[in-house]
Amino acid sequence: LILEFRRYCMCGVVLLLMNLPLIGIVIYIVNENQGFSYPGVLIYAMAAYAFYAVITAVVNVVKFRKHESPVMSAAKAINLTAALVSMLSLETAMLARFGGDDSALRQIMTASTGTAVCVIVLGMAVYMIAICVLRGVM
Repeated sequence: LILEFRRYCMCGVVLLLMNLPLIGIVIYIVNENQGFSYPGVLIYAMAAYAFYAVITAVVNVVKFRKHESPVMSAAKAINLTAALVSMLSLETAMLARFGGDDSALRQIMTASTGTAVCVIVLGMAVYMIAICVLRGVM
């Protein structure tokens, strides 16, 4: 169990460090008013995947909190992070495709969603590290 908590803690640290490039990407997307683009009907497939990923990630995070396996909890936290970033990229793609020429709305929406995703990821990383510190593993 101690080794699992060490791995859990390392995942928290890596998640914290990976949040920095994510913040940089969100700032770049907002400042440059850029977004992702998917050709044809691929955007609908991306939407289906993003919603499926978020729903299953949230269900798995809640389900695996009951188990006493820190490694499984870390894997589910990383899965949730990937799903949230997927949702952010879907939003930028949909705004670029269906948002018209309103760049102010695009920037506000991307900034608010990007900030929410970064704060959630930061919260998960800090929580994971705090759990390790409280258990005396780190």
